Amino acid sequence: MAMQQKQTPMMAQYHRLKGDLPEGVLLLFRLGDFYEMFFDDAKTAAEILSITLTKRGATPMCGIPHHAADNYIGKLLQAGHKVAMCEQVEEAQPGKLVNREVTQILSPGTHFDEKMLSAERNNYLAALNRSGRTYGLAVIDLTTSDFKTTEVGTITALQTEIERLKPAEIVHPAGDSRLTESLIDIRAIINDHEDWIFAVDSAEYTLRNHFGVQSLDGFGLKNRPAAIGAAGGVLHYLVNTLRRNVTHLHRLVFYQNSEFLTLDATTLRNLEILEPLTRDAPNATCLYNAVNHTVTPMGARRLRDWLTQPLANATAIHARQQAVEAWVEDGPRLEQLRECLRQVRDLERTLTRLSVGTGNARDLLNLRLAIEQFPGLHSLIEKALDSTSELELNDTNASPLLAQLATQLNELPELATIITRSIVDQPPLTLREGGMIREGFSPELDTLRAGARKGKDWFARLQKQEIENTNIPSLKVRFNNVFGYFIEVTKTHLEKVPAHYVRKQTVANAERYITDELKTMEDKVLGAEERSVKLEHELYLQVREAVLKHLREIQQSADALAQLDVLTGFAETARLHGYCKPNVGSKGLLMIREGRHPVLEQTMLDERFVPNHTDLDGDNQVALITGPNMAGKSTYIRQVALIALLAHTGSFVPAAEARVDILDRIFTRIGARDNLARGQSTFMVEMSETANILHHANEQSLVILDEIGRGTSTFDGLSLAWSIVESLHQQLGSKTLFATHYH
Repeated sequence: MAMQQKQTPMMAQYHRLKGDLPEGVLLLFRLGDFYEMFFDDAKTAAEILSITLTKRGATPMCGIPHHAADNYIGKLLQAGHKVAMCEQVEEAQPGKLVNREVTQILSPGTHFDEKMLSAERNNYLAALNRSGRTYGLAVIDLTTSDFKTTEVGTITALQTEIERLKPAEIVHPAGDSRLTESLIDIRAIINDHEDWIFAVDSAEYTLRNHFGVQSLDGFGLKNRPAAIGAAGGVLHYLVNTLRRNVTHLHRLVFYQNSEFLTLDATTLRNLEILEPLTRDAPNATCLYNAVNHTVTPMGARRLRDWLTQPLANATAIHARQQAVEAWVEDGPRLEQLRECLRQVRDLERTLTRLSVGTGNARDLLNLRLAIEQFPGLHSLIEKALDSTSELELNDTNASPLLAQLATQLNELPELATIITRSIVDQPPLTLREGGMIREGFSPELDTLRAGARKGKDWFARLQKQEIENTNIPSLKVRFNNVFGYFIEVTKTHLEKVPAHYVRKQTVANAERYITDELKTMEDKVLGAEERSVKLEHELYLQVREAVLKHLREIQQSADALAQLDVLTGFAETARLHGYCKPNVGSKGLLMIREGRHPVLEQTMLDERFVPNHTDLDGDNQVALITGPNMAGKSTYIRQVALIALLAHTGSFVPAAEARVDILDRIFTRIGARDNLARGQSTFMVEMSETANILHHANEQSLVILDEIGRGTSTFDGLSLAWSIVESLHQQLGSKTLFATHYH
């Protein structure tokens, strides 16, 4: 029987830490200046990272330098792997095993890598759950502190919401086949998690414990078992599986799709709301890019939300319209406000980096810059409100949206002062090298720095003195990280070296020496430098703690600033492209005078865009649009849908005049393609999408149909088109725009 190879203490430590990790997690094990991976982890990582796989004895291994680890970790996450960071939690001492711990597990939906994160998109970790026939969905963006949950009644609605939010990673209860079926075609990393975590009792305990509340009713979660299960499940996965810090998650928002105009995944795609239909089209050819004049990443992320979840409530729409109108009327003040907003930058992510410990002194400076804008923003909002006070409020009980946002901007001058007094104007990126705390902030630090400076002057004087004593003109006092300070003498002058010099090292054309006096001073200088760097880090942590005492207030301000950025962006779009304020009512009218396609009018540079009218109501409910190919049928029907959608977001619209009454859904059936993955022909795709419309549309819906019946013979296609129009007109009563080549 072969003798089992005896493990070294370090490998025993590795196996213990690896054994505590969830299956499939790659362990990056810190050894001095490298993160090492062993066994199968090393084989997997070496292939993904294109680095050399080596062996220690029979053990496969590979390593990455710790200072460049972020690039490598990013590649592992993009390949869909989870990565556990194992750090040395004490100083290394000769002959003693260093204590190591797994500090966090990074995953595609929960990292902070700036190179992989898009500033304009949230990076969501999502969790799914099912309770009877109801589906729960919860999402967390660790980088912005967003935590939201909802419930929907069908798999289709769940898929639509996943398509809208585009999470990077999804977790679901193990063994729920109905949920896993819903994830076909979803582009995300999908993991299962123990099912009992999602059970309503354990999920409720997780949430109550985190938020420190007795009941979840205050979050709108009364009798919402599916949403509670999803929210509790995603939080438990973050804390217990990924060992992540979630202290900055202070808010949980429950939302319902009934609050919004429903846009299913097909409509989001067909109307090119967030991205163009074809991958090779320029990014500008989508609604998001056409109306995006936000100046902060927070505003850009919020705009994506508003365009994919337009409001379905006239009072809320009027409140946004009034805020936009205040800035449309006043160009100079709008530009001043946008200039202030630019300085705020990405306050949400800056704050999160500080609160979870991945931030640095530059984040403190950016935070200070943001806080310093609050008084100016307050003042500009007040002036805008004064100048629009004669405008009638649609809802006399509500205070204007701008006034509500102004009250959320918590001015914190004392915090800005602390950061100004403590942090230098151009701090280094790292926290462990000193140079970030300002002179005069800490007397103790100033004393240590003065001692180190005097010591360095002493070395300069020593060099001059030794040149005179020895008569060696090329003598130098130098420093390196291995030997500290030493005296270097070129080989031509070696016979002049005094007897009390102790030889330390020979190099190509010189000898290096030390003296007792030199080493005594070195201990003093390096000791002072080491103590000053350590003290600087402690002072940085104190300033960071002062910031985190105001975490909730600054998060609330960031939320208000994101909304303000979108509203002023809408005003800028309206001013640049001549948009009008639509009249939004509830009588089922859709009337547009000289409407224009918001995207095409900006991308058609060579020719003028010809505007068109639209007039739909209860009597004039279906519009048939005919004409040859390339006559503009598709453009016209899409343009009407986009104008209706923009009106529901509170934005102004590209028209001379518009009346857009509240809709409940916008349906589209445009251009079919085969879905070979599901074994569906073009005709099958077309018919299932049309059936979906006929099942769900009503008199409050807007239906956009383009060339129905193209996927079959002319006679059958014409019969189908005819009967579909009849059904929409006589049974459902939906406002319908039908483009057809059947004259």
